[in-house]
Amino acid sequence: MTNQQQCQAFWQDRRSVILSTTNLEGVLETSITPFITDEAGNLYVFISELAQHTQNILRQLSDSSISPKQVKTSNLISGLLIADESGTEQAFARERLTLQLLPSEILRDSEGFSALLLRFEQTFGEVIPLLVSLLDFHLIQLKVIKGGYVKGFGQAFTFKGCPCQELEPVKQERDKNKG
Repeated sequence: MTNQQQCQAFWQDRRSVILSTTNLEGVLETSITPFITDEAGNLYVFISELAQHTQNILRQLSDSSISPKQVKTSNLISGLLIADESGTEQAFARERLTLQLLPSEILRDSEGFSALLLRFEQTFGEVIPLLVSLLDFHLIQLKVIKGGYVKGFGQAFTFKGCPCQELEPVKQERDKNKG
């Protein structure tokens, strides 16, 4: 199996993403939420305003409305998909995907909202119609800008855009002063 195929299998096997968002004071806050994906590699999360990550994302979206062509580092949030610890032989070489994500909200009355929520229901079951009835839940698209895949020691890769596509090996930069 190629590195890309292994990365893709790992990506498709995950159902929860760990998110790091920034609060009003600029402090990082980390949480976890279920997600689905589309063919382009975007993640979608359906999250409640009661969760701090939702408040942080919604504040960020209201503070800056930018087009994807104007992506700045400050507009991104971080995501992590990680292998289950119980199935990992070596903690230092734990398989993982790191993601730099650009959030945008999919409004309830927009085209595609219902189809995405149907996919959530197919993946996560009967809880989704209940969550849809709660108006504090928001559907957020997380567009992958770039990321990294680690499958083990000395096996680290980067990619841009759709996860696991065009993996580039990470090369160790040598300190030029040490010669």
